Amino acid sequence: MAWNPWKFFFLCIIFFHPAIGKAKGADLPHLALDCSEERNNDNSTSQANLRTLLSSLSSNATANANGFYNNTILGTNSSDTVYGLFMCRVDVLSHACKDCVANATQTLSSDCSLSKSSVIWYDECMVRYSDRSFFSTMNTTPGYWLWNAANISSNSSSFMSLLANTIRETAREAANSTNRYSAKQENLTESQTLYCLTQCTQDLSLQQCSDCLNEAISDIPTCCNGKQGGRVLYPSCNIRYELYPFYRVTDEAPEGLVPETKYEHTDSEYSEDPGYISHNCSNNKLDADFKSKLRTLLFDLSSNATSRYGFQTQEGTAYGLFRCRIDIPARLCEQCIKNATDRITSDCGLAYAEAVIWYNHCWLRYSDRNFFSAVETSPRFGNLNMSNSSPIQSSVASELSNQLAKVATMTGNTDNKFVTDESLRLNDKQRVYILGQCSSDLSTNSCSGCLSDVIGTAIPWSSLGSVGGRVLYPSCILRFELFQFYDLTLTTPSAGPPPSPGMT
Repeated sequence: MAWNPWKFFFLCIIFFHPAIGKAKGADLPHLALDCSEERNNDNSTSQANLRTLLSSLSSNATANANGFYNNTILGTNSSDTVYGLFMCRVDVLSHACKDCVANATQTLSSDCSLSKSSVIWYDECMVRYSDRSFFSTMNTTPGYWLWNAANISSNSSSFMSLLANTIRETAREAANSTNRYSAKQENLTESQTLYCLTQCTQDLSLQQCSDCLNEAISDIPTCCNGKQGGRVLYPSCNIRYELYPFYRVTDEAPEGLVPETKYEHTDSEYSEDPGYISHNCSNNKLDADFKSKLRTLLFDLSSNATSRYGFQTQEGTAYGLFRCRIDIPARLCEQCIKNATDRITSDCGLAYAEAVIWYNHCWLRYSDRNFFSAVETSPRFGNLNMSNSSPIQSSVASELSNQLAKVATMTGNTDNKFVTDESLRLNDKQRVYILGQCSSDLSTNSCSGCLSDVIGTAIPWSSLGSVGGRVLYPSCILRFELFQFYDLTLTTPSAGPPPSPGMT
């Protein structure tokens, strides 16, 4: 079947937050919404029947353990009859299905209040209604594409080949299952796993489901080629793939306390110590002029360390920047950058073309090439507890990876590329604290892509042994713990980030 370029809407989902972000996962919007231009009259019988239908869908989201329900509200005239259904992802817990359908019907009631047909998609569910019967009929319009901001950095053709084989097999299994759902994972490398999910509405026949999923799969090379994740949303089916476990392997909630990563020293937001972590010097450069420019550059960075928002500058062919955590006082930022410039001067000796140094409170880097506005993922530092014999429960990995992905998106959309989040509760006693931050020169998409790359390539989800750790890139950092390590009383500074100085 030829691809119809007019069939799709391309989504760029933007979450707007204040200058300093506090993530709230429950506030995330739907993935896509389509309201027909055909309208009902506000006081018509068909509009009253629609309200009854949406109420019945919401009330039946709890009673239907299989996550699928359809209903028809008959009118005196055929034109007043309305048809509707909901479909939850089979792996989501019943309360999540109920909440998703309730949110969906409420949004449809407000945003598509007089439309004769509408469909809305969330991560966990899809709700649809129409004044025409669509049950047991395959529909692929309207359709939406979404993709992960991170790219496959190496051997893209091999990845796309594995993806094609895995998602086709997942689609075959879904079409042949009674609930028209399947999820499958395959090893990409020793530390990376590809996760695929396919699902159809349960009113479709085996052949209809297979046709719908195959059509969705045929769109992947166009929408998502070279991307670490992507999805295609149709009214009758949907597909998704990622390099992190976005679905649950079982429908059971986590049991007991989750293993916590243990550290020799546990830092918190109250620590006055900048907390040296690691550094990297690369590419010897013995050019005397560059050394002179670099010395001036490091002095400029240290002199401007009163700005927690970060600072970037250029001195000849020497480029540099720093970034402090925004939740720390300005004096701690200043101390951290002073320590960083002193240590990088001492340990790298001004004899290298590039260097990066990370502390708990800040990071600083320089290079003999212009790296501003570019996403760089190497060199990197990771501190994660790995265990092939006893990894964390799959349900915990799913909840954690999905929350990290939300933080990655929201960090890119804050003015200062900084978000903290403590909305994920694993149980009554354990809460996850997350911090995401990018260098302030990155764009919205580049920042989200950098953090998404951390989630997809730097965290080996199948062997993560406990909750807690961090990954540090030259362009972004991501940390998650079961203890509070940042200041919870964030306040927005009176002024925004200062403009970068003119290049000299």
